[in-house]
Amino acid sequence: MSRLLRARPQLLVACLCVGLAGANLRRGSGLAVVLAAVVVVAASVALPGRWRIPALGVALALGGWWWGGVRLDRLDRSTLLPRVGTAERALVAVTGPARRSPFDVRVPAQMRRFGDQDIREPVLLRLPPGRSPPQGAILDLIGEIRLPRGPKNGFDERTWLRRHGVHVVVRADQWRIVGRRGGLAGFADRLRAQLSAGMAPGLRGERRAVIAGIVLGEDEGLSEDLRADFRASGLYHLLAVSGQNVALIAGGAILLVYLIGLSRFVGQLAALGAIGGYVLAVGWQPSVVRAGVAGVLASLAWLASRPSDRWYFLLLGAALLLAWSPYSLLDAGFQLSFAAVAAIFVVVPRLQQTFAGYPVPHSLAEVVAVSGACGIATAPILLTQFGVVPLYSIPANALAAPVVAPLLGIALVTAIVAPVAPPVAAALAWLNGWLAAYLATCARVVGGLPYAAVSAHVAVVIAAVALGAAYIATQLHRPRQRAYAIAALGVALIAGGWRLHANASALPPPRGLRITFLDVGQGDGALIQVPGGAVLVDEGPPEARVASQLQHLGVKGLSLLVLTHPQRDHVGGAEQVLKKLSVGAVLDPAIPSESPDERAARAAARERGVRILVARAGEGFTIGRLKVRVLWPDGPGLSGDDPNNHAIVLVASYGQTDALFTADAESDVTGHLQLPPVEILKVAHHGSADLGLGDELKELRPRIAVISVGAGNDYGHPTPATLATLGAAPGLAVYRTDLNGRVVVESDGRSISVRTSR
Repeated sequence: MSRLLRARPQLLVACLCVGLAGANLRRGSGLAVVLAAVVVVAASVALPGRWRIPALGVALALGGWWWGGVRLDRLDRSTLLPRVGTAERALVAVTGPARRSPFDVRVPAQMRRFGDQDIREPVLLRLPPGRSPPQGAILDLIGEIRLPRGPKNGFDERTWLRRHGVHVVVRADQWRIVGRRGGLAGFADRLRAQLSAGMAPGLRGERRAVIAGIVLGEDEGLSEDLRADFRASGLYHLLAVSGQNVALIAGGAILLVYLIGLSRFVGQLAALGAIGGYVLAVGWQPSVVRAGVAGVLASLAWLASRPSDRWYFLLLGAALLLAWSPYSLLDAGFQLSFAAVAAIFVVVPRLQQTFAGYPVPHSLAEVVAVSGACGIATAPILLTQFGVVPLYSIPANALAAPVVAPLLGIALVTAIVAPVAPPVAAALAWLNGWLAAYLATCARVVGGLPYAAVSAHVAVVIAAVALGAAYIATQLHRPRQRAYAIAALGVALIAGGWRLHANASALPPPRGLRITFLDVGQGDGALIQVPGGAVLVDEGPPEARVASQLQHLGVKGLSLLVLTHPQRDHVGGAEQVLKKLSVGAVLDPAIPSESPDERAARAAARERGVRILVARAGEGFTIGRLKVRVLWPDGPGLSGDDPNNHAIVLVASYGQTDALFTADAESDVTGHLQLPPVEILKVAHHGSADLGLGDELKELRPRIAVISVGAGNDYGHPTPATLATLGAAPGLAVYRTDLNGRVVVESDGRSISVRTSR
């Protein structure tokens, strides 16, 4: 009990956190809970001294439980939810940075007015591709209220947004800025804009995006591939604002005051102001709030001449976040941030002691200890939240550590210097650009290694071997013997684990015909494989990462790459496929268009010396027993024509099994062709409405139909009419990538089998 009394501040705050978090299990927002807390507080007065602190802890837990229920009830209320499907003129305020995708711009916002109703409710704003509104802008637009998307590929957007108090998506085609936010939020917007504009003047593209990630915690400017490499390498935490940022801000403010010649008291006040301004500029992120609370309390402790307690600071940060939203407990950022800091407090000192007898530089030992401790603590969270965990995070962080603090410091100094000395700021930014390029290279090199990010079953093997290594290390008495034993286990782990990892994702080579309809979301991508080679018909949108999908399937090269027509959802991933895989030839219909994705694919093909063949009806290709015949187009069409009407339509034949690939060419095109009976049909245009589909099915008589379509897409694909027509066809089995995931059809030339990933 004496230990409880000594630790009473931490104990009381921990009880409050438990109560707040417990509201996620069962809400205690009723008056009875408040009365119970009051009774416990009153009873504590009559209790012996040693029982008062536990009684107060129970009261705080009850109070936290009540408040957590109140906040969850508030977060779950929505004025806009009953208006789903309606469209009105609206005023919305942009509350955060925009995130771009190939199809739209997604912006966190607050609805101010919808129609004639004044509202204050957070929403997700979806705008057409192109320019994005700045944070803090108030927009006038015609908005349609929609529901967020449901579960897709392990991510449930609707649930994720609800935990952030967002219940609806607002879709708008046009918008205009009519004002700016005021008050504290407007001040924060201006701070962020100044910091963003001044931290890297003159830099563009990837280098600026890396600096923005480290300074502001935003990764919107990074390409999907580089973002994935940061995750796989274990360096993604660098793109989230951490305690190091806040410490550098506070230390810089104190140092500046010292150089001016003012007192330490003034320095601590300046540190408080700098921390507050930085937290406002960066925004409400778990790691930012946690570090900001710790920094502010440390300065206040010095000003009040009180000892600082890092556990107390950590728990207060958690209490603040949970009091604002108990849903924070379920957020991956919250879990990772607090688990990592707790590991630094508990595990790092013990790991550093193990290096005491080894000739390891202190800085390297510290990086290895911190990376190892954080990796162990966050691995279960990463597996639960994302299904993978980075294996090489320790060497990756060892490589990156020397430049992270200098990069952050130079960026902050650049932002201060930029308004008064632009040439000096530009020179500093140029230097910082090289540090950012080095970090990106570390992420690419480590993230691109085999077996960089492992799945759950491989992680179990790793954990078992790690425990074995730890046990052996405790049984050996000489440091060299321990090092040799651990190194041998590490080699065995990588060799055996790589084999396990490869076998888990790659399919065995096909014995006959294998057609894999890839799950690319709203787009097309079909891989045709035979023992003699492979053909890829369409490559999906860029975010589908078809090149990575093929690599995970064990595909190293393609005999033929087919670009059916120049639209992003069909050829958006072609450039990366050409860059990452060996390709024999590209088949392109040469349709006049302004598609940047097709231009990028053709440029990548020319750069690598890959032949580009023009697809015309009547041409054929043979790969072993596979025969591919082009049925359409008969010409390029005219500039301005609908590309769908001149897309490549082809038949792939293997023995007595034929498959028809129609891209987006519907029956108004294919109805004029001499179509043979087929066993497998790739339904045209993602299952859009097609009046001639019924007649075409009578002619084709397929046994299997596959619709390549994205879940919850904005086009209503597949349409009810198309599904009804397919359902009425006798003996036809229908598969959809939005419901069935990847669809794999195999044939020996006669019999056919189908399996799906869901």
